[in-house]
Amino acid sequence: MSAILSSRNIVELPPEEAADLRSKVGERLAEIVGQRWVTTEPAILDTYCWQYLAEAAVGSRWMFRPLAVVLPETSEEVAAIVRYCNAEGIQFKAISTGFGAWGAATRPDSMVQIDLKRMDRILEIDAKNMYAVVEPYVTGNELQTEAFKVGLNTHIAGVGGQASVLASATSMMGQGLDGVSMGFSCRNLLGAEWVTPEGEIVRVGSFDSSGRWFSGDGPGPSVRGIFRGFAGALGGLGVFTKAAVKMYPWEGPEKLTFTGTSPNYQTEIPEHQLSALCIVDGWDGMAELGYRLGDSGIATVVNRTAPSPMGAVFTADNNEFVDIYSIPFVHELYYTLAVIIQAHDAEEFEYKVDVLKSILSDLGGGMIANLPFRQYTYWFARFSRTLSRRVGIKMILRSVPGLLKMFTKMGRHFGLRRLPTSMSSLVYESAMRSGMNLRGIFRFGGTFWTAMGSLVSWDTAIKGAKVGAQVKQKYIQRGQFFDDGADNAWGGLYENGAYSHLEELACYDPTEEKSGDTAIGYIFETNLASAEHHLSLPLNAVGPQASMFFGPLCRNYQAWQVKIKQAYDPNDASEGSSYVMPDYKPGGVLKKLVMTVLDDRAEIDLTKDL
Repeated sequence: MSAILSSRNIVELPPEEAADLRSKVGERLAEIVGQRWVTTEPAILDTYCWQYLAEAAVGSRWMFRPLAVVLPETSEEVAAIVRYCNAEGIQFKAISTGFGAWGAATRPDSMVQIDLKRMDRILEIDAKNMYAVVEPYVTGNELQTEAFKVGLNTHIAGVGGQASVLASATSMMGQGLDGVSMGFSCRNLLGAEWVTPEGEIVRVGSFDSSGRWFSGDGPGPSVRGIFRGFAGALGGLGVFTKAAVKMYPWEGPEKLTFTGTSPNYQTEIPEHQLSALCIVDGWDGMAELGYRLGDSGIATVVNRTAPSPMGAVFTADNNEFVDIYSIPFVHELYYTLAVIIQAHDAEEFEYKVDVLKSILSDLGGGMIANLPFRQYTYWFARFSRTLSRRVGIKMILRSVPGLLKMFTKMGRHFGLRRLPTSMSSLVYESAMRSGMNLRGIFRFGGTFWTAMGSLVSWDTAIKGAKVGAQVKQKYIQRGQFFDDGADNAWGGLYENGAYSHLEELACYDPTEEKSGDTAIGYIFETNLASAEHHLSLPLNAVGPQASMFFGPLCRNYQAWQVKIKQAYDPNDASEGSSYVMPDYKPGGVLKKLVMTVLDDRAEIDLTKDL
């Protein structure tokens, strides 16, 4: 039993009683949506059980089987399902594209899984007022593809372009590579259609009174603030059936041009756009680079990806990754930021690129970018010189054979003519379409969990990255986590540097015994370090387990979450174990794990560089 599961009162129904209940629920749901769109077949139900991080939630790769799965097509059908669940004392949980254990059943035969994949329409793109209205199953790449046609772009969360725009905007986190210019998911929410936990359809924001989705709030208390906040309720406060999201200018063609085959795509970087991998000296240089880029307002993307996932993103499989990551030059690329610039015309583009060059010159840095050949050579030489100052010329020379092998392979993939811009093309594809995120991070061990990640100043985010890497090193040395060099901090700036985040990713094999509890121990230790080093609320300050620790440090916010939950969901129908549990008490396994972590803390030295 996992540490999280031990904290829950799990009561299993006798098999015959569970079968009768499943049949009864299936029949009633079929009356609402039609027989075709309901299933109680075990083989199909089990496909909803295999979930990311299940090993941490329940100690198995599989979550519990729901009573039934239902696929509504309209908000009215969703509301009817929710009202039925309330009447029968059954919980429900909605998913759209789905990503993680928080979307699945946490007890056997207790929950109706509402799968929203039939609600997949882009309802409106208003090019003049720069917003779009979407249903739950619209993905980031789908919306972006249509938005490009009218000169707009959309924020895509770091989970990737295959994930739901609505789920990110209304219900969970929202970090992304384009945050410097397009913000955080919850900041882009301009209104929503919300089926409350009791089954009432509420239209939040200006749409309810004007029929236009231009504002997520009206006079008085913010309903958007009640259901969203930093992290969202992770499905614990009803179902969202429509969302309006803010859109942003796109200074590119209606359709991007690709060559090659998956996963070795080559993206043609549009005119008046620059894709650069910039390097500086040390964390101090990284801090200054981030602030200067934010202040300048020149960038569409500013993203930090550590050397190991960068290598995975840029390779087709683990064999290629090993070849590249064994090159000393490559696995020392710690102090880099991916920067993408877009401009309306040649004059604006020249200005923005000149600003970037000036910043890098001041900081003694360099870049690999899609520049004319002479400029490319000059800035690549500066890139190499910046790296050699830190690692030494001998390491650079030792890297030459491996680099030649890498360039030869890339030449076969992309062609010799495209070789100088192949790195920039890969950076561009990864950042603008968010299409390579998951292939990079899941490849090493099979799964990962993430830590730190507070929304804070760039300096504080970097401090958190240092802390997270030092905590994680202990687990790497014990063979519990994949050795990614310890530093695997991913993130960037938001809203031109007004705030930022860096989260420390940890990769591991979920099939190994106790891997889930190891991950939970890492999360608890990094949460503790976040408090001790004044790093603000991290990503994992969500759910009842974390709230017991962070609540007393932050005016007991969990007490307000409980009040909101009880006011809007008096029957506890909307499954909210990842959000808040009013009667939560930690179990014995979790208490034992906490004591183990407290007795075996990693030493933190913030004076260390990598």
